[in-house]
Amino acid sequence: MALTLQELLNWPPEIGDLGKAAHDVATNHADSADFLRSTMQAADWDGESGDTARQAVFSTAGDHDKQAERIKAAATLIDTAHQDADTLANKVKDILNYAAEAPAVQVDLSTNKVSLPASYEYLDAETKTKVAEKVAELRAQIADAVIEGDRIDDELAKAIAKASGLPEPAPTATSLEDLMLGPPGGPLRPGETRNHGPVAGTGSDPGIPGIGAADLGEVVTLPDGKQVAIFGDAFEGDHVGADPHYRSVAVPVSFDSEGHPHYGPPLTGPKGSPNELFAIPDYALGADDTLPGGTVKVGNDTYMMVVGTKNNLEQTGSWLVKVNGDFSKPLQPVPNSWAPAAGEGARPTQISGFQSSQDGKVYIVADSFDRSTGVTMYQVDPSQGGSIEDRGSWKPWTGASFGSGSDSPVFLTDPNVTYGELSFQEVEGKPVLSGFNGSSGNVEVLVANDPTQIMQGIPTTVVDSRQVPQPYGGFIMPGSTLDNMNILASQWNSDPRVPNPGSVYNSQEITVNVNRPK
Repeated sequence: MALTLQELLNWPPEIGDLGKAAHDVATNHADSADFLRSTMQAADWDGESGDTARQAVFSTAGDHDKQAERIKAAATLIDTAHQDADTLANKVKDILNYAAEAPAVQVDLSTNKVSLPASYEYLDAETKTKVAEKVAELRAQIADAVIEGDRIDDELAKAIAKASGLPEPAPTATSLEDLMLGPPGGPLRPGETRNHGPVAGTGSDPGIPGIGAADLGEVVTLPDGKQVAIFGDAFEGDHVGADPHYRSVAVPVSFDSEGHPHYGPPLTGPKGSPNELFAIPDYALGADDTLPGGTVKVGNDTYMMVVGTKNNLEQTGSWLVKVNGDFSKPLQPVPNSWAPAAGEGARPTQISGFQSSQDGKVYIVADSFDRSTGVTMYQVDPSQGGSIEDRGSWKPWTGASFGSGSDSPVFLTDPNVTYGELSFQEVEGKPVLSGFNGSSGNVEVLVANDPTQIMQGIPTTVVDSRQVPQPYGGFIMPGSTLDNMNILASQWNSDPRVPNPGSVYNSQEITVNVNRPK
């Protein structure tokens, strides 16, 4: 059971008393040893019996010395834990003071829950945004306090074991995975994954305030450095189809020191509200729904592809928007970025890309939102006047080089291999692709030395569809490294053979070491 903020506030005097008691016991043992030795100096015992008694007393004094030394060392560890607990208690007080600052939110000390103020729905848009961001920040800060509390708790357990003369306690396994793979939370071996479970949507706690069922969500860093997660279809209720329905939604997100996401309530409104996330242009061929189709970051600007759909996810086309952080009104299409999904002028409806730290060029992978094609690649060179906003100028990979905008791209994937969601990022100087392999049914990740070679490696399975039915995604989260990559993948289990089909609809956090086993 997780430590509570109330426990962390109560710790300093409790640990201080424990440390004082340990020091007193150590002193008593040292005094006992001194007393016994002084007694022997005054004793006048002769003969064999006297020697035996003298040896016994000196042996007992030696035992007291050992006890004093061991308990004194434990007391020193407890003193350090006391200092750390005192520092942590002050951090908790800072958290509570921040929560109380206007606009104030509620923090439950016994459950660590952060709650919206009762007046939230009546606040103006700017204040609601501040509150939403504050909730995400506080959740991450509280998580960090608990992480630090767990560390102090472990140190206390070691100190108590030392004082008792017992072996240090081993981490407690809490699942079959822990028993098979070693201590929970430890470093991952190459190729190993760890699913932390739902972080948004069904089964998540605390998840996203006000959203019970959520699609896949991609984290976007805004020009001012703040971060939001943009999800597709989301529902206030606990299953697909529950009202109200968010066609797409942006929520604030903050990360704790271990890279786990913590969300605030929606920044944008449900279907029909004046601040829906995406505007649907009149020329979108009858689209009545919108879904995020991946991002590309160029400098400080993030461009997101939006897919227009109708008739239950039938794609009509796509366009680009710039995610600028203003969610008071729908994000408008970048001029002239519309392209149909089929027919003359058709272009990919799903993308992901990054600007390389090696050459400054932008590399984009692309496929179809309906998972009907393999993966192609494009390049944009800002130094040569290339613009992400001009989709017709993207240079396709032809198999030998990046051609002109009029050339046809070749598939990087093998024949008959199709892909869905894509996340193409540069991690520690290497291109990394995470995505849904429609042919295997799994979420997989690949690493290469060159962007054009991304499909030539051996994939690491992030989510196996045999263990997590109907997975998709997944998006690489900020702060990831090759040996500790956090990925958001999703599950929508609509299988009619399972109880309540559609009741599982969430985003799950998976950590993976994408280095290949040797």
